[in-house]
Amino acid sequence: MLGLLTAVLLAVTAGWAHPASAHSPAQLRIPGMHSSGSIVRDAYGIAHIQARDEHDLLFLQGWQHATDRLFQMDVTRRQASGTLAELLGQPALASDVETRTIGLRRAAERSLGAQGKDMRAGLDAYAAGVNAWVARNPLPAQYAAVRVTRFAPWTPVDSLVIGKAIAFSLSFDLDIDLTVAAEAYARAGAQAGFDGAAMFSEDLFRSQPFSDASTVPDAMRTKGHHGPPRARATTGLDGPALRLARDYQARVERTPMLAQAVDRSFTLGSNEWAIAGRHTDTGKPILANDPHLSLTTPSTFYPVALRGAGFDVQGESFAGAPYVILGQNQRVAWGATTNPMDVTDTYVERVVPDPTSPSGLATLYQGTREPVQAIPETFRVNARTPDATDTIVTVPPGGGVPAATLIVPRRNNGPIVSLDTAAGTALSVQYAGFSPTRELEASRLFDRARDIDDFKQALDLFDVGSQNWAVTDVRGHIAYFTSAELPLREDLEAGAVRGRPPYLLRDGTGGNEWLPATRRHPGQALPYEILPPREMPQVVDPPAGFFVNANNDPAGTTLDNDPLNQRRATGGIYYLNVGYDGFRAGRITALVREAIARGRKVSMRDVQEQQADVTLLDAQFFRPHIVNALRRAARSDTPALAALAADKRVAEAVDRLARWDCTTPTGIPEGYDASDVDGRLRPPTRGEVSDSVAATIYAVWRGQYVKNVVDARIAPYGLPQPGGDEALKALRVLLDRFPTGRGVGASGVDFYAVPGVADPADRRDVLLLRSLADALDLLAGPSFAAAFGGSTRQDDYRWGRLHRVTFAAPLGAPWSIPPAGGAFPAPLPGLPGVPVDGGFSTVDVAGHNVRADSATEFTFGGGPVRRAVAQPTRDGIRAVSSLPGGTSETLGSPYYAILLPRWLTNETYPVRLGQ
Repeated sequence: MLGLLTAVLLAVTAGWAHPASAHSPAQLRIPGMHSSGSIVRDAYGIAHIQARDEHDLLFLQGWQHATDRLFQMDVTRRQASGTLAELLGQPALASDVETRTIGLRRAAERSLGAQGKDMRAGLDAYAAGVNAWVARNPLPAQYAAVRVTRFAPWTPVDSLVIGKAIAFSLSFDLDIDLTVAAEAYARAGAQAGFDGAAMFSEDLFRSQPFSDASTVPDAMRTKGHHGPPRARATTGLDGPALRLARDYQARVERTPMLAQAVDRSFTLGSNEWAIAGRHTDTGKPILANDPHLSLTTPSTFYPVALRGAGFDVQGESFAGAPYVILGQNQRVAWGATTNPMDVTDTYVERVVPDPTSPSGLATLYQGTREPVQAIPETFRVNARTPDATDTIVTVPPGGGVPAATLIVPRRNNGPIVSLDTAAGTALSVQYAGFSPTRELEASRLFDRARDIDDFKQALDLFDVGSQNWAVTDVRGHIAYFTSAELPLREDLEAGAVRGRPPYLLRDGTGGNEWLPATRRHPGQALPYEILPPREMPQVVDPPAGFFVNANNDPAGTTLDNDPLNQRRATGGIYYLNVGYDGFRAGRITALVREAIARGRKVSMRDVQEQQADVTLLDAQFFRPHIVNALRRAARSDTPALAALAADKRVAEAVDRLARWDCTTPTGIPEGYDASDVDGRLRPPTRGEVSDSVAATIYAVWRGQYVKNVVDARIAPYGLPQPGGDEALKALRVLLDRFPTGRGVGASGVDFYAVPGVADPADRRDVLLLRSLADALDLLAGPSFAAAFGGSTRQDDYRWGRLHRVTFAAPLGAPWSIPPAGGAFPAPLPGLPGVPVDGGFSTVDVAGHNVRADSATEFTFGGGPVRRAVAQPTRDGIRAVSSLPGGTSETLGSPYYAILLPRWLTNETYPVRLGQ
C-alpha cells in the first residue's frame, strides 16, 4: 500500500506509458553498446540494470539517468560550471559569475587526466549512454518552458563537475563570516569597555558543541586529552581587507551554491550509526544512514541497481554520474555523513602592478612578486525571447561581469575572489578540491568491495569532500572511517598559530602556507603535506559496541572549546576543524545507549524508529529551566517576576511544557507523522495534539529567548548575531555556569541584565518567562495570523500548521511538490508546503530558523534524502531505504512521486540485490 498520494498520482496519470514499466524487462541493444543488456523497473520505480560488461552497464546507467532526470542533470552541471544563465536566463547570471570565479569546472578538467584507465572508460561509456538517449528522444518539457531546443552533448567532465559540486557543498568554507564577526567584537569591546575577543570566542561563537557526543571517544569509551588553553589569536584586519571581506560575504549570500556551501548551521549534513552484532537480535551488525541535503523535485539521489561485470550493487547514485555512491552490494553496506574538515583557507593578499605578468598584477610573497594568471571568461544568457527559441546571447564585460578570472598559482591554482587595486589588497581562496581528485573512482571501488579492508583501501582515492563513513560487512564487522586529504599548515606544524588561526582570514604574504609535499601517501592527490591517514579519526569494531556520527566532533578536539590545543606526535598542532554539530549526535547516542542498556536485543525496526525520532534535544535541556522559573516566580515578591507568574497565559503554557515529552508531532489531520502508516493519514491522538501545541509554544519561545538574552545585548553595538546553533550553545553555558557566573559571560557582560531587577536569579527567570509571554503575544498576533487567525486559544497552536516542507523544482510550479502538476495540492489552504513532524535538529531532520517569529519562517527545504538501514545476513546484506520523491522528473509519470508517501511517514522500501 503506497498511500493516498500514490493513488492520486496513478489516477491522474492513467494511460501514461513508460518504456520500462514495473517488472517489465526492457532488452536493449543500442548502437554504441557491445552487447545487449536489460533494464527492469520494479514496483517502486527503481531501475535494475544488467549488462555483460562494465561499458554496457554504465552506458545503460547513463541512458536511464537521461530517461528520468535529463533536465536535473543539465541544471546541475551548469550550476557547477557557471553556465546556468545559458539555460535559465538573466536571473542566474550573478551566480554564474561567482561560481565561475571559484572554478569547479576548471578543477573537473584537471581531474579528468587523473582518472585511472577503467574509470576513464566508464566515464566515456556513461556519457555515450546519455547522448544516445538524447539522440533518440524529445527533450523533457522543462526545456520548452525555458524556450530551449538544443542539448549540449554530455561529456566525462560533466560527470566530474557534478562530483566536484557535491564535494564542494560538503567541504568548502571561506572563513570570512567568522573573521568579520571577530573583528567587529574586538573593536566594539575596545570602545565600550568589555572584552570583545572573549565575547566572540568564549560567550557567543563557541567551538564547544551543545552536547559532548564525539564519535571515536564514545566508541572507545574515552574522551581524549586536551592541552593547555590556547593564547588568543590576533585579529587586526586593515580597512581595505575588511571592506573586501564584507563585500564578498554579501555576494556569497546572494549565490545559492556558495551560500549553501558556507552555511555553518549544518542544515546540510547526515546521520549514521552502527551497532555491533552482540547487541542485535540476529547477532549481526545493523547500520543506519540518512544523508541530509536539499529536498528537491526531483530528489537529490537517483536509486539504482547495477548487476554484471563484477557488480551486484544497489543504492543511491547522482543523476549525471556513474556508479552507486551510497548503498550495498552482496557483502558490504556503507553510508556517509559530512565531516566538516578544514580544507579551505582564504588569504589577504598584497597585490602590486606587474607589467610582466599575464594579468598585469602580482602578489607579494615574502617580498617577492609572483605573477597573477588571467583566464578569459565569456558569459552568456538565455534571453527567452517570446516566439523564439535558443536565443542565447553574449553578455559584454562590465557591471559585475568580469572579462577574466584571476588566479594565484600558489593557492592550489585558486582564484582572487575580491580585489581593490587602489589599496593593493585582494582576497584569494585555497581549497583542496582545486586539485585533480578521484572521488567517483573511489565509488567504483566501493561498489566492488568484498569486505571492510577493501572499502578502506578505496578511501585512498576519496580525496576531497570530507566524509565520515559507516561500514559493515558479512563477516560481522563494523567500522568508522574519515576520508579526504587535510592540508598541513606551516605555522601549526611548527607548534603555534601565526597571526589569525586557520578558521579566520590568513596572511598571504608568508607564514600561513600549506606545506609542499615532501612525501606522498597512497593515492594522495594534493601537492601538499597532508595529515597521515593513520591520524584520521577511525575505529573498527569499537569496544563500546557502537559508533555514532551526525556531523559531530569525530575526535573530541572541540569539547573544551579549543580546537587548537591538541598535539601530534611531531609536536605540531592536531587541528581538524573549528566546530561541529552538537545536537543530533547527542540524541542518537542517548537512544543507542538506552537501547543497549535495556538488555533487549536491538532489531532493524528499532533502528528505523531511532531514525524517525522527533525529540528536541535542546528542549530536554531548557524546558526544566522554564518550569522551575515559574515555580520560583509564584513565590517571588519581585514585581516583574510576580507579574509574569500572575499571567494566566504564561501559567497555562508552562503547564503544557511541564507535561510535554519534547516531541514534535504535527497535531493536525492533514499532517504527516511517523506514527502514520504507508502515507495514510489518520486523525491525531489527544496526546499528539497536546505535544504539538507544546512544540509550537516552545519553538516560538526559543526564538524570543535568543533575542531577549543574546541579541538584545549585542544590538546596541551593531554586532553580527551568532547563528542559531551558536546562540543555543551560549545560552546553555550561561545556565550551566549560573551558580558561579550569575549570568555574566567571560566578556564581563551581564546577559541577564533587566532594569529594575537586582537579584541575578530573578533576572534570569524574568527573561525565561518574559520570552514565553512574548511568544504567546506573537502567536496571537498578525505574524501568525495565516496559521492561527489571531486566536488566543493555545489549543489552536498546532505544530503542523507552521512546520511545512516544499520539494522545490528548478522551474517551480507546476513541477514542485506541492502541486506536482495538480496531483498533490498543498494540504493546508493558504499555507504552502506539506505539514510534517520534526523540528530544529531532531534526528529526523526538519530544521528551521532558530529565531523564527512568523507563520512563514518554520518551513524548511533540507532533510533526509535517503533513510537506509542495512544488516548482514547469512545470504548477504538485507537492506531497506527511503527517498523523498520518485525516480522520474516527468510530470504525469507514475514514478514522479511514488516514493514520497512512505518517506513522509518514515516507511521504507526493500532493497533487492541480485534481481
